Amino acid sequence: MHTGRVTAGGPATTVQAAVDRALAKQRADATREVEAILDAALRVAERVAPAAPRVADIVAEAGISNQAFYRYFAGKDDLMKAVFERGITRLYSYLEHQIGKEAGPAGRVEAWIRGVLTQVTDRKAARQSAAIIRQLGQQSDTDDTGLLAAVGALLVEPVANAGSLAPERDAALIDEAVFGLMRRHARLGTAPSAADCDHVVRFCLRGLTTEP
Repeated sequence: MHTGRVTAGGPATTVQAAVDRALAKQRADATREVEAILDAALRVAERVAPAAPRVADIVAEAGISNQAFYRYFAGKDDLMKAVFERGITRLYSYLEHQIGKEAGPAGRVEAWIRGVLTQVTDRKAARQSAAIIRQLGQQSDTDDTGLLAAVGALLVEPVANAGSLAPERDAALIDEAVFGLMRRHARLGTAPSAADCDHVVRFCLRGLTTEP
């Protein structure tokens, strides 16, 4: 049997393909298991709120072992942060989709505002947001991954096209106002009324054509 160096395109390619397939399956299995844990954490946090969810309850809900849980997460705080980050990633995709359905810049700004506020106006989303934000406390205001910044960045172009003379500053102010309102309602377990949401939209749009 030849045991020397294998040239490109020879057996090494087949071996690498086999390794890649095995690793791809492991990654897919791990992804499914992590998603199951995150889903279980969200359900348990919502169900026991305002009490703190227990790792034991999350593990039971997900149908996994403690060993499997700690394979992926250092502890409950680490898990809650992952649930929050996944939520922000999903919010980004939702806002991007909602904005894309609007033709005009004002409509796109409004779609962003109403999309963020859906986190506290939709009953199920509100319960989940409140449960996770309550567990994270002030950590929910941090942005060490840049995910929240990416959500806010979706505003810059429509804000500029809506007539803003300082689009980045105006987008940041809208972002702070709307997320601040959303977080306050989430922490209190309340929701803005339809009239409140309409007022926020009108207020933000009025400011875009004002001299900086």
